[in-house]
This record gives sequence, structure tokens and C-alpha cells, in this order.
Amino acid sequence: MRVLMAAGGTGGHLIPAIRIAEAIKRQCGESRELELLFVGSDRGFEKQVIERRHHRYEGLPARGFSRTRPWRNFAALWSNIRARSLARALVRDFAPDVAVGCGGYASYFPVRAAGQAGIPYALQEQNRLPGLATRWLVSGASVVFAAFEESRRHLAGARRLEITGNPIDPRLATMPRSEARRAWGLPEEERVILVTGGSGGARSINANVAAGLNADCPDGPVTVLWQTGRHKADWDGRVGSGWTLQPFEFTDSMTEAFVAADVVIARSGALTISELAAAGRPAVLVPFPHATDDHQTHNARVLVDAGAALLVPDRELPGRSLLAEAAGLLRDSERRERMGDAARAMGKPDAADRIAAEVISLAEGADRGDHSS
Repeated sequence: MRVLMAAGGTGGHLIPAIRIAEAIKRQCGESRELELLFVGSDRGFEKQVIERRHHRYEGLPARGFSRTRPWRNFAALWSNIRARSLARALVRDFAPDVAVGCGGYASYFPVRAAGQAGIPYALQEQNRLPGLATRWLVSGASVVFAAFEESRRHLAGARRLEITGNPIDPRLATMPRSEARRAWGLPEEERVILVTGGSGGARSINANVAAGLNADCPDGPVTVLWQTGRHKADWDGRVGSGWTLQPFEFTDSMTEAFVAADVVIARSGALTISELAAAGRPAVLVPFPHATDDHQTHNARVLVDAGAALLVPDRELPGRSLLAEAAGLLRDSERRERMGDAARAMGKPDAADRIAAEVISLAEGADRGDHSS
């Protein structure tokens, strides 16, 4: 079985593709040979992440169009013409039985090429408000897997739509907190805040957290697991009394970090929302203000409206302390428990397995020469 996985641009698109691929591999087991090809952007971190997992990766020179700097779009147009040609060649040479698109501008061309070659394809949409790649490809998809019920009205052109949740690490719902804390060297009784701005980090969150760490923590001791990402803060390194800090740029142990935390400070990418729900962790959410169609605010509302998270607009960060907001939740154990239960009630930890089963079914239909399913 040959499966083409298309995703690119950010970890929010790539990680779901990895989770689906892992579930496909589990379900195929030893009984069926499986070959995976990941296709995405040629200038991101995707290649090293995929090749570290011993899968083949091909990068395309696809570029997103700028709404604020239109003069750059001439170069983007030429890059995308090249990406389209390369995608067609990849599909022809790899000859997949099925393609899966997980969003991001770099995913459009290989999925489109697969559809034009008569190969069935599925789409997985992470966000409450679907991205452009999904909207452009939806009419030709055999099935669309959406994370949120609220996405349904934006995907009216789908032949078949399944609300599955986002494919995440299923251990988020089952891992004992004690195991997660051992992985991070944390005592069971420690109070822990996880700060994450996504795989690249978030400058505004980092700056706010750096300022908060300079002040003493009146509710200490509190450990802060801080994923700084590439956008490290302009920080003098001083940590006030009461704080214990574990900073890191990137880790493969984010599942353990979510489970180990009592409260999470984060952007509201779709994958983060699903991970918080599966782990049942209360959160302080700071949507990225420049996201296309403000989709991170739409994502955040899913948990905020359910009573599982607090919303702090990015523009308010200069006057508010994210660590103080999180510390307030640490002090109120009853509220924290209610928020965690509300988050957990929305979790769908079996999403990857559900999607994988459908993808395998599509591939088996392709084996029979049925590309109309």
C-alpha cells in the first residue's frame, strides 16, 4: 500500500499527518507492506522531523500569497508553478493508492495532482474555520475529516464529512500524570505551568513570560516548562524566587509535558486545542492575532465557550501577566478541576485511528481499480 501524506508550513499541519501515518502503520501491522511519502514545504523544519522517523520526505517550492505585501506575489506565483509541476511528477513516480491532505499551502499541489490522476484523496481539517487548501480541494475529496462540528457549514461542498476531532497522540488521554512527571524529572506534588507558543515559539508570549519570571512568585514553588521555540525572548535570564524554570526550544516529549502540567499557557492552534481537550488541562489561551481569518480566535472559542479555558487577546499582553493568570488557576483547585473536566468532555483521542481506517479503506478501493469512492 502506497500512501501520500501532504502537509506543510507548520507543526499544526505536519503533526496530524504524522499521527495519521502512525495509525495507518499500526493498523496494517506486519500483514501488509506499507510505503509512505510525505510531501510539504522545502524551507521548513518538516524534512528533519519526517526523516528522523525514517520516512521519505519531498519538499516543494510552494509559497503562500501575501495579503499585506502584494509585490512579493510575483515570485510566489513562479514558485507555485514549479511546485505544481514537481507535484505532478512526484505523484506519477510514486503512484500512490491514496493521498491524504492535512492542510498548509504546500499540501495543495500534491493532493490536487493526485485527484487529477484519478487517485482518491481524503482531507483532514484541523481548524474550526477551514483553511484555503481544504476549501479549494473539498469538492473532489472522497471524505473530509473535520475536527469541530462548527466547521460543517464551511464545508458544505464535501461529498462526505466526518467529525472526528484532530489526530493526536492517544496517550494524552491515558498516560498517568506520575509517568509524565517522571519523564520531566518533576516531583508528584510540584505545581507545574506549561508555556508553549507552538513549534516556532511566540514572541509576544515569550516576552510576557520573561517579564513575569523576573518578579517573585508569591505562590511558589512553581515549575515552568517553557517551550521557547525559535523566537526566544529578549530576557536577562533572572528568575525571581518561587519559580523553577525548565526552558527548551523543541522536544519530542510534548505529550508528557501536557500531561505533567496543571495549567497550560498557549497559542490556540487547532492541534493545541485538541491536545488540551484530550489531556483535560485548563488553559490560558492567547490566539495568534495575524492568523488567516483570525482562525485561532475561532479555535480558542471552542474551549472558552465550554468553560475550559481563559482567553487573553494578544493586544492585551502589555498590561497583563500570563503567569499571574495561570497562578490564579493554580490557587483555585475547584475551578481548575471544573475547567479540566470541561476540556476532557470535548476530547476525541481516537481520531487518528478512525481516520486511518477510512484511509486504508480508500486505498483498498484503489487496489480494486475503484477510484470513484
